Amino acid sequence: MDARDETQNGAGAAERARWDIGFGAVVLVGALLALFVWFPNDIQTGFIFTNAIGRVEPGDAFFPVLLGIALAALGAVQIIVALTRLRLADAPRQLTGANLRFLSELLGIVLAGLAVMYWMGPVVVTAMIGLGLLEGGYRLYTDTAPYKYLGFVTGGLGTTLALIWRTEGRLRRASVLSVVLVLLVSILIFDILLKNVLLPPNAEF
Repeated sequence: MDARDETQNGAGAAERARWDIGFGAVVLVGALLALFVWFPNDIQTGFIFTNAIGRVEPGDAFFPVLLGIALAALGAVQIIVALTRLRLADAPRQLTGANLRFLSELLGIVLAGLAVMYWMGPVVVTAMIGLGLLEGGYRLYTDTAPYKYLGFVTGGLGTTLALIWRTEGRLRRASVLSVVLVLLVSILIFDILLKNVLLPPNAEF
């Protein structure tokens, strides 16, 4: 590798690091705004509350707060890692069209995944009702397995794997297993252990 190749690689690394810093900052700031501004003013029962019979239960803010904390931590970690990489490279600071295209693609993947998560359950249940296999509407099945898992699993799995493939250019077995494990743990915590919390997007129906 000659000096020109080393310079180009260093410039590319610095550009990616600065882009990661910006993306991590957006995630971190958004998560902090949600935790300290949005949730306290919009969610009534808070993180933990005592119900009418005196039992302490997770409030409506329980899942959103955990998600906000996780996003804030991920954003902070991304900024720290990117700053470490940035110190190892020296390149002009600029935002390119490739950066914007990459962000647009990630945003498209997330929006498509949210659409799948929201509509997969209702679409499948409606089709089964049309075939005479079920009765009623999806609202009756938002807390019934396996229908309540359809949107969460397909949307979560598809979105995460698509994001990994787009950023890494491939899907490794370890990545797939990690995503499946996270989904299973999420189901265990938020669906089985916490009785008054519905997996997304079931609470919307």
